[in-house]
Amino acid sequence: MITTTRRQGLAWLMGSFVAWPQLAGANEPPLELEGFKFEQVVQIGGKPAVLNGAAFSNILSTRTSVVGLYLAKKHTTPEGALAEPGAKRIAFYSLREVSAKDLSNTFLDRVRQNASSEEIAASFIQIAQFGSAFSNRNKLMRGDFVVFDFNPGTNATEMLLNGQRIGEPMPGENFFRMLMKIWIGPKVRPATRKGLLGEPLN
Repeated sequence: MITTTRRQGLAWLMGSFVAWPQLAGANEPPLELEGFKFEQVVQIGGKPAVLNGAAFSNILSTRTSVVGLYLAKKHTTPEGALAEPGAKRIAFYSLREVSAKDLSNTFLDRVRQNASSEEIAASFIQIAQFGSAFSNRNKLMRGDFVVFDFNPGTNATEMLLNGQRIGEPMPGENFFRMLMKIWIGPKVRPATRKGLLGEPLN
């Protein structure tokens, strides 16, 4: 016969409450946009991150991707999302064939438009690595899946294309926060920013 002391029972109960926020959303179905799915919870370096929101993103006036933002805890403002520590992910599916050079140049332009000069200067090496990540690929095709993960265990951003790592890990959490501004910065399309901050898409 198995017996449980009151103290052991209380410890188990408190452990359950601590673990519960990490599992919130784990049993919910994936969010689907344009036929592409975003899981509600992902693991990054053994740490959970929850889907904060998803949105469409454009190059010029052409809808080119559907993107999801994952954070350790959900936020509804850019300030809160950018300040949230821990595991983070930006993931997007390409909706059409797009030149890898055009995509890289667009990302770098949006960094310059949305990040401060101090942020850019502090991450000069990482920005160069980021810009060259797609250098061995001419284009992205519809359905290609790109992931930017910040792993708190290694304090670095890792990039994957269709599950395969591209480029070298880029150190520093502040660099990832700067990348987030490509999609939720002050000079981003409001519809993209709002969707990633949890507002329903029209």
